[in-house]
Amino acid sequence: MTRRRIFDPGAVPIRFWQRDDVQASLAHRDVAQLFRLFLDEFSECTQTQLALLTQHDRSDISNWVRGIRQGRVSDIEVLIRIADGLHMPDQARALFGLAPVGADGPELVSTGPRHPEVGHGTGRSATVRAHGSAHVAICGSRAPDTEAGVIDVAVRCLARLVMSREYKVSHGPVGVGIEVMTYIADRYRPPGFTLALGLFGHRAVVQDSEFVIVVGGAVGTQTEIDLALSMNKKIIPLPGSGGAARRFYRQAAEDRRARSWMADEHFAALHTCHDPGEDFARIIEHLIDNDPGVPSD
Repeated sequence: MTRRRIFDPGAVPIRFWQRDDVQASLAHRDVAQLFRLFLDEFSECTQTQLALLTQHDRSDISNWVRGIRQGRVSDIEVLIRIADGLHMPDQARALFGLAPVGADGPELVSTGPRHPEVGHGTGRSATVRAHGSAHVAICGSRAPDTEAGVIDVAVRCLARLVMSREYKVSHGPVGVGIEVMTYIADRYRPPGFTLALGLFGHRAVVQDSEFVIVVGGAVGTQTEIDLALSMNKKIIPLPGSGGAARRFYRQAAEDRRARSWMADEHFAALHTCHDPGEDFARIIEHLIDNDPGVPSD
């Protein structure tokens, strides 16, 4: 009986990671598509071997490949296991939203969203800088009537969204906004990101933004919502997070003027998120990408 040869991911040529379809799957963190492309290209690598390389069950790989499991992944630990197991070069890891490990390799040309240079805190705001990118305010907090579990997943997914879409971010000195920036610093470790200073004063948090993202929140967040409405800002709440976000959603449901810039189906989708993190991030991304006031990449 002949033993099947163990697949060596170190032998994967750099040109595989340079392919447009591979780079697109990396930029969108579409693990299902990446695995399909990998298995199609390297027939000597089985689903079982791919599972061993990436520290997954064989059934997980099968479900991703067959489209049964959600293809887009935001869990950093899962992404790190995949990147390490497949010996991704640093440029591929960057497209995947991960910090480099120091390995040298030919430069990749990104076909997806560029990954940002994260600037130092300036005292005005903590920002992810990119020419022409959208400016968002992230408002909210973990008040007693909020949903902690929903806020946890929202923080992770907003961090991924900010990194992948290069949004400039304003936030207060405490609350969900600073949680998102801290998550970016801890998990993505972007070069040069050493200090994040929140803005003092509710007006300062929202006044320069184009979009106001609201997760949870109490009285202070409600003040920021009221100020944003008075400035005709575009407010995107996550009602499932509770608190001020839920109260504003109910208000906007009764008074369409509070959401006149948003199509009814998108407003309804905010309330029916099956995955309160990933779905919310996708809705935000769609709204900003399709807003006529935001320059496209």
